Amino acid sequence: MRINCPYCGEPVTMKSDGWWECGWCGDCGDFGSLNASEKAKLLQVVQVPKRISIPVRLVFETEEKPTRKFSRAELEDMVRRWDFSENEWACRDLLVAAFPEEVARWSEKELLEADTEGLLQCVGLENPEAGIRMMRYLLDTAEEHLQEPGAARQIFEGIYPLCQDQEVQCQLLELLKEDQHLAMQLFLSACVEGLPWLLLDACDWFEETALKEKLFALLEVNPYYEATD
Repeated sequence: MRINCPYCGEPVTMKSDGWWECGWCGDCGDFGSLNASEKAKLLQVVQVPKRISIPVRLVFETEEKPTRKFSRAELEDMVRRWDFSENEWACRDLLVAAFPEEVARWSEKELLEADTEGLLQCVGLENPEAGIRMMRYLLDTAEEHLQEPGAARQIFEGIYPLCQDQEVQCQLLELLKEDQHLAMQLFLSACVEGLPWLLLDACDWFEETALKEKLFALLEVNPYYEATD
């Protein structure tokens, strides 16, 4: 099985302690620094160590940072209005404020260097149920903007890596059998690329034929899907 370096794309050597090393560019790291697709390969064949580091984003000196810490209510209001003029990382900061017990294992510095995508992904790898709860909270808070293409795409890109994990998929598909509201959020939004098809593929993997038919029926009546058909 070939695992690729997240930096140069060449094959890496996996160590017994969960670390990898690239013989081409010399980079190395732990499981959490691999791309989501490479993590998915490993999860199918090995037991990954529980200590997972959040992938960090590049922070430039010119990047503006919030001048103060915002309360959970303030962050929730920003996400609900989809207005990030005061804090561009409001989605991430809201999840940190709303789920302190799920992010307590990481330092404040690690959390500040993470983005929404990396945070959800790493929580889901350690606790799929918690990752799904965080995802649903984000969807519910920003629900009014799921019919806006730009906002919907940004939200779905943030939760896509979480939903690539097969343990998350297994639990999420069970929820989608009963939770019509969640199904409508995911399949009737203004973003019909990526995430909906990932979940339909997961239905094939877990042999959930009836559920796939139900979800695809929602997608078929989505006007954004019809517009791209």
